[in-house]
Amino acid sequence: MGVLKNTKTCILVLDIDGTLTDSVAMHQEAFVQALRMLDIPQLDTNWDSYQQHTDTGILAEAVARADLPKKSPQQVSAFEADLTERFLRSLRSNALREIRGARKLTEYAVQSKWGVVYATGGVRGVSRAKLEAVGIPYSEETLITSSEYENRTELVASAIQRAKEVYRVSEPIRILSLGDGRWDLEVATALNIDFLGIGAGTRSAAFLANSGAEVLPDLSAACDRLERYNP
Repeated sequence: MGVLKNTKTCILVLDIDGTLTDSVAMHQEAFVQALRMLDIPQLDTNWDSYQQHTDTGILAEAVARADLPKKSPQQVSAFEADLTERFLRSLRSNALREIRGARKLTEYAVQSKWGVVYATGGVRGVSRAKLEAVGIPYSEETLITSSEYENRTELVASAIQRAKEVYRVSEPIRILSLGDGRWDLEVATALNIDFLGIGAGTRSAAFLANSGAEVLPDLSAACDRLERYNP
């Protein structure tokens, strides 16, 4: 039997792309295709140049940069649906792999003192598809996405609050964020929570290491690392 929700004492915030699933390239391809359907002039695909590294945040800024009218909630929903369909279409012809150790980590967390919440810059439909494709169980209440928040810091803060409510841990002993990108570290720093980087041989992994973060090449040793964090 798994650990009951009210026995959790720590919170584990998990990014998805590049952290749990090897889905960055597949996501970006579908994302660019969906954006181009909106006929945004001179679309900048250098995502690092955007203030918010979320699907909806980039959409909003790309529209603003082009001096176009702000998208209505209905238009944003239509964009999300198009993006999700494009990603699912790609998924039907391309197998999606987990980052090594991802399922093992989430299975460990269920049995441990860590309450898991997923915080991702992807939209909800695409994020569901990624987790389901690699067999990582999740609940809708513990999945926080850019469908709800454009701002990455607000997104992660909301995920932490959701974890406190779901796992009934109002004063967690430790909150740890796992991510593969600069924005993951920046948000963890802004929220004053612990951070553990994931990745090997990439520009992002080098940035995280050069910024002083501990970086694991994948998640194969993450359970042991969490044991050291776990009181």
